[in-house]
Amino acid sequence: MTALAEESPLDAITVRAIAARAGVGYATFFRHYSDKDALLADVADRLIQDFLRQVRPLVLAQDRRAAARSMCAFVAERLAIYKALLAGGSGATVRAEMLRQTMATMAEARQRPAEGAIDDLLLSHLVSTTLNLLSWWLRHLDEVDIEAMAELIERAVLTPVSRLRVEPPAGL
Repeated sequence: MTALAEESPLDAITVRAIAARAGVGYATFFRHYSDKDALLADVADRLIQDFLRQVRPLVLAQDRRAAARSMCAFVAERLAIYKALLAGGSGATVRAEMLRQTMATMAEARQRPAEGAIDDLLLSHLVSTTLNLLSWWLRHLDEVDIEAMAELIERAVLTPVSRLRVEPPAGL
């Protein structure tokens, strides 16, 4: 799937093409996945797991700029598949699934239990805003380099969220 995403828009990739590229029979594909969307969900899940493994130590060390830079570098190293997943024709659907999967993964990886609505709200904001910014960046790569994007993510998302987490608004 990732190799085909470098060559064709996501909507144009067929199960037959995936099976042929993988060197398996058409029917064999369906022993592992119910359809192309199930494969996409698996690809997204693997990307999320790898992404979080790389970025989590920096987030835990509270090195927000390094975490943002690491996020952008991770996406840039896998540009074709991220363009297909986040900025492609079915980007909104895939982005919604990536949001759901990332939220679940990050919630499981919390070092401590959520302390109420603010934790869930901030996690949702952090993940959805970061995905939206990365999606925007993928459409503007020729205008915005990794450093500028990392600074934007750090200043617009990571720092404000960390401040809200320390000092939540009254009533949350």
